[in-house]
Amino acid sequence: MDTENSFPLSLDFEGKHYAGTITPSDEKGSNGVPVYFRVTFGDALFAYICCSDNGWMDRDGNNNHKGLINAIGAYIADYYE
Repeated sequence: MDTENSFPLSLDFEGKHYAGTITPSDEKGSNGVPVYFRVTFGDALFAYICCSDNGWMDRDGNNNHKGLINAIGAYIADYYE
C-alpha cells in the first residue's frame, strides 16, 4: 500500500475519540474508489475495511467492531465526496 495517499482519521464514536490514519489500497473498483482501506490508530493496525453490498465490513471477516467499522466507513465516504 502506498502511504502517499493516506489521510488522517479523527472520529468520535460512542463517547470515545479515535485518531489515526486511513490508507487506501492501490487497487481501485469500477467507480475509481479504492477497494479496501487500512485503518490504524497510532501505530496499531485496527483493520482492513471494505464496502460490500451489505455495507462496510472488516476485509478479513472479523466483525467484532461493526458499529465502529460503519462509522469509519461513513468517514471514508465523506472524504471521497
